[in-house]
Amino acid sequence: MEFADYPRPSLAVDPAVLAVSDGEIYTILWQRAWKPFPGKWALPGVFVGQEESLEEAAKRGIYTKVGISTTQVQQLFAWNKPSRDERGWVVTIAYFVIVPFVDLVASHQNRNSLFKIVPSGGYGAEDLEIKVIDANGSVIELAFDHGKILTSVLERLREVIWNRDTALQFLPENFTMRSLQGVYEVILGRSLNKDSFRKRVTHTQGLVMPTGTMEANVSHRPAELYQRSLDYGF
Repeated sequence: MEFADYPRPSLAVDPAVLAVSDGEIYTILWQRAWKPFPGKWALPGVFVGQEESLEEAAKRGIYTKVGISTTQVQQLFAWNKPSRDERGWVVTIAYFVIVPFVDLVASHQNRNSLFKIVPSGGYGAEDLEIKVIDANGSVIELAFDHGKILTSVLERLREVIWNRDTALQFLPENFTMRSLQGVYEVILGRSLNKDSFRKRVTHTQGLVMPTGTMEANVSHRPAELYQRSLDYGF
């Protein structure tokens, strides 16, 4: 067979954007205007151009469909079930990007496109289930298999959160220990002991270090601010 004789699937990317705020996980979606699934919400996916890398396409989808500019995306895996798209054989590569919540709110084009991801099931990644909740508190079903992709993104985060600096990507440069622990708890779906957590991220892992400054302009007792340890990962 000649090269042109082989079947060629269409290639797409479907990136998920995640943020955490006040013990909740958020994502940003866009509403489809055409078939298939007109009117349904979906990840900001696009088909990959001939002169474009997968990463470039993922960044383009995030920027053009939900108004967020990002320099880094993380590849998850390929979804290749032939029947996943009624238009034909479409293979998609799932990506995800983590942003601080303030950046998500500042960048997105339509506030109604913010959705909560509510996990349920066991604490392990393999037991995870999610619901996607809109601004009215209603559970929505996403287009295509995008709900499964979001579930898999959260599964991956649960698998790696203790071994990488993933949690810090949800936070601004300076943050409180309370907010850092809140990220771990909402991703893992369980509460953590305050003292054990502090010891683990400051001494055992050496992930964060104190800045020597305190919170400002807060209505409660100011807490000490932390930042990523300069030695972490080296």
